[in-house]
Amino acid sequence: MICSTFTPSIYHFHAERPVFQKPRFRVCSSTSSENDRFKIEYTPWLIVGLGNPGNKYHGTRHNVILSCFQVGFEMIDVLARKQGVLMNTIQSKALIGIGAIEEVPILLAKPQTYMNFSGEAVGSLASHYRVPLRHILMIYDEMALPNGVLRLQPKGGQGYHNGVKSVMGSLDGRRNFPRLSIGIGKPPGNMDMKAFLLQKFSPLERKQIDEALEQGSEAVKTLVLSGFSQGISRFNLVQKYKFHKV
Repeated sequence: MICSTFTPSIYHFHAERPVFQKPRFRVCSSTSSENDRFKIEYTPWLIVGLGNPGNKYHGTRHNVILSCFQVGFEMIDVLARKQGVLMNTIQSKALIGIGAIEEVPILLAKPQTYMNFSGEAVGSLASHYRVPLRHILMIYDEMALPNGVLRLQPKGGQGYHNGVKSVMGSLDGRRNFPRLSIGIGKPPGNMDMKAFLLQKFSPLERKQIDEALEQGSEAVKTLVLSGFSQGISRFNLVQKYKFHKV
């Protein structure tokens, strides 16, 4: 006989210090001894979307990073909506929400510093909640990918992204944390990079981004529940060729 008991997640919200209490899943078996027990304690995930606070940046390319990710703020919003997480607490210079994907605790975060100082929030949150490096998912925009194409990797460098550079600096230069990159394409011709990043999306580009956010949220769920499994490999392959015409 096999039986199981589940102690649901409990999240205590205080004005100054929200506290995680990890869920516990216990499985017992009568094949050897009724007193035998073992438990699994799920390690929380810190999912961070990099972006710039303020309405003037809403809908621009540089705010299409949805965490942990996101790639940015918009991805965090999608994850919060799908998982029923309320983004209603300010901590460590970030807007955060605490919840779970099935049994796994998650902390969603949108740093309220500007992009170049995102590490101030990420380093503080990771330390406070004791989140291991392998469970810090960064979501951000990537010009090296076509618009609307996603890529999920277990580690990487900073490239030319100042937000990622800041995060790596806050983590003592370590780079072994997962990241979900959201493609925004490259500036056309000789267009200035800053002007490109702050430009609004065209209707077609916006549609591609919206579809990518939905796809990305499912990939984040797969990552949190199963790690970098074959499902993530298939996701990356589909993303790589999704706009290729046969």
